[in-house]
Amino acid sequence: MKVKPGQNATLQCNTSTDAAIRLLEWNRTELERYVFFFRDNKPMESYQNLRYRDRVELKDPEMKNGDASVVLKNVTVNDTGTYHCRVITNSNDPNLGEFVRSVNLSVSEGPKQPGGPGEYVGWVVGFVGVGLVVFVLVVTSKRAKEKRSLESSDEEEVFKLNP
Repeated sequence: MKVKPGQNATLQCNTSTDAAIRLLEWNRTELERYVFFFRDNKPMESYQNLRYRDRVELKDPEMKNGDASVVLKNVTVNDTGTYHCRVITNSNDPNLGEFVRSVNLSVSEGPKQPGGPGEYVGWVVGFVGVGLVVFVLVVTSKRAKEKRSLESSDEEEVFKLNP
């Protein structure tokens, strides 16, 4: 799953049973504490990594139809990684009692959109720069012409005075 910084990311985890969820763990291997931990019908913040506190909530607080998905709010590039969902249900069927799933999350700015504000600023700066160079060249050229014209008229006057 790919998202941009500042967006919310829904980490999907759906069990194949309607049995009540007894335990839900969302974690990342490299973290010591959980991204989200749910037991006894309530989230347990004391088990949660501080980086994720107040940023993770159940997509469906009632977890209907085995939906153990969570929403990670206001993601940052540091949230990029693999998240593991582990669900233990009250199912009597041993094959349905535990469910594990992994979700890869990638947070990045993505490719720059053409025509964005940065592009227009670049064009304006470029045109102003070229205009400034042209202006300096015209003024310099004009002054050089005037200087040559003055020197030439001074020579004529000196020539008239000293025939």
